[in-house]
Amino acid sequence: MRRRIAEMLAFDIFGSLFLGASIVCFAVQANFAPGGVNGLAVMSNYLFSVPIGLATVMINIPIILLTFRKLGKDFFIISVKTMLINSLLIDYVLCYFPVYTGGRLAASILSGITSGIGYSLIFNEGSSTGGTDFIIVAIRQKKPGLSFGLLAFFIDGIVIVLSVFVFREVWSFVYGAVYTVITSLAIDGTTYALKRTLLRKRADQV
Repeated sequence: MRRRIAEMLAFDIFGSLFLGASIVCFAVQANFAPGGVNGLAVMSNYLFSVPIGLATVMINIPIILLTFRKLGKDFFIISVKTMLINSLLIDYVLCYFPVYTGGRLAASILSGITSGIGYSLIFNEGSSTGGTDFIIVAIRQKKPGLSFGLLAFFIDGIVIVLSVFVFREVWSFVYGAVYTVITSLAIDGTTYALKRTLLRKRADQV
């Protein structure tokens, strides 16, 4: 049991570091918003200088209040724990990391890669960062036939479109869209690599 808890915390921390780096080191400096709650937090930081981790928690509160009854107890508790770890690392650790100062297209690609790795590490331990995931799970409770990927794409798309009005340029939409595509590819690639590693480890133990 202790080993399992230690593994989950390790995946939470490393996943949150990758995910936080994608926001703090790349997205914020390139003036584009990722999809979902993280994107809303980036825009809150841009408009009102609210710390991104704190904004993430604040935005998640109403989502939690509206969806927690529709979520499984274990999934809910584990995800809230991951969300808090992620928010704390963004505001108190990753703020000291060096930021990328190159081109915005490269920043969106690198942001997508690092976030995809982070999300995959977190998802493959049965957790999430709350926000969009809570909304999607709650919607699928009522409409189980709806695609998780389609719902995520729709919600992220709304946030990315909104970013055009916040940053006042169409390029923020373009880079946000690039980020979304690269993140999806990185999640699939990292998940595949993790599964291959796990299968190889099990084969060695037999």
